[in-house]
Amino acid sequence: MMRTLVITLAGLLLLYLAPGGLCQGCVAPRTHLQPHIGVTYTVVDGVNQSFNDSICVIVPQGSFFFNVMDVAQKRDFGRFSFTYTLSVWGAYITSVRGLEADNSQRTYWQLLSNGIPLKLGAGCYAVSHGERLEVRFSTY
Repeated sequence: MMRTLVITLAGLLLLYLAPGGLCQGCVAPRTHLQPHIGVTYTVVDGVNQSFNDSICVIVPQGSFFFNVMDVAQKRDFGRFSFTYTLSVWGAYITSVRGLEADNSQRTYWQLLSNGIPLKLGAGCYAVSHGERLEVRFSTY
């Protein structure tokens, strides 16, 4: 039973995170101009105003928002650590720097690109060179 559960969960993880996975629009646009791109990634506590940190990140062309978050976390865990859960819609960001989203407090982590809220999740949004990405702790 436990082995079956682990194999099933591992398979689901691959489906969620693989390009063209369960999420609509998960295939990044392909261009042949640059093998790597640079983006600015910012984490902001928009509720308590306790932090606002940015980092420049280089990722392979065709990367997703989630990949940028992962690279930033590896470079500076203290300022860019995050956790997530998987749902039928893909990866859902549950905390950044230990600050957790909380339904009872009506808080969540909003994803933005160049100041505009995204309609796709972190695992589905393909990033572009020069983009300013942000995760902002917000209320609804």
